[in-house]
Amino acid sequence: MKSPTDALLPTLATWELVDLQELQAALKGLIEARESLDDEVTDNNATDKSEKPSAKEARGHIETKYIPRGHKKHGPYLYLRYWQGGKLRSKYLGKPRRS
Repeated sequence: MKSPTDALLPTLATWELVDLQELQAALKGLIEARESLDDEVTDNNATDKSEKPSAKEARGHIETKYIPRGHKKHGPYLYLRYWQGGKLRSKYLGKPRRS
């Protein structure tokens, strides 16, 4: 059985360099966001929190956002926020999964 990476690589091989670089920046931000979430879970169980950066210090993070339209708020929607080329970028990730 192929891993998700093995299944995706043939498609990625056809992408332009600029698109691969954008994907690289987005993946870096997503990895940082996921590591921050894992650190928060670990930190909640640890007594010494001085060695790990907080989620706010991470360069990539996942943000929950509500979109106002008229008198209603729609959402929540998840967005990946990450830095690329000195600019803060944003990618829509979808709605949160319900537990």
